[in-house]
Amino acid sequence: RSTAFRASQGECSIPLDLATKHDISMDTLYQAWDASINDGDKDSEQLEKAAMAKESLRGATMEMVEMASFHFHRARENQGKVPKEGRMCLLPAVCGLKYLDSLKECNYDVLHPVLVGGGDDAAAVAVERRRKLSLMLMLGRTWLTGTF
Repeated sequence: RSTAFRASQGECSIPLDLATKHDISMDTLYQAWDASINDGDKDSEQLEKAAMAKESLRGATMEMVEMASFHFHRARENQGKVPKEGRMCLLPAVCGLKYLDSLKECNYDVLHPVLVGGGDDAAAVAVERRRKLSLMLMLGRTWLTGTF
């Protein structure tokens, strides 16, 4: 979730092995971020570099989502073994699952304006409100039932 912020601070939040595999550098992150926020005047070379950067980032994001989904699936299978008193410690998993769903909806674009809080138009605000309401309902259900 912090990819855009950390890139602005000169940090890369992508694991080194995935960054190497998908040829992602800080320049790649900057180009992908620039493509996400600026759709204005660019020449064909800049557009091509931005598209390649976004595709590299998307590939790494897909792998991270697959691994996280695997771990969440295993956690769901084993949550019955957690004593009832300790199940509230599993509440953050609900936020993680919701974020993974949001990534899938945005075609694994970790820099999509919906995910990084961009866009001040009415549609972006409505999407953000629906996402927050859905998360609150999921957290409430998890709190009441003890399962996520």
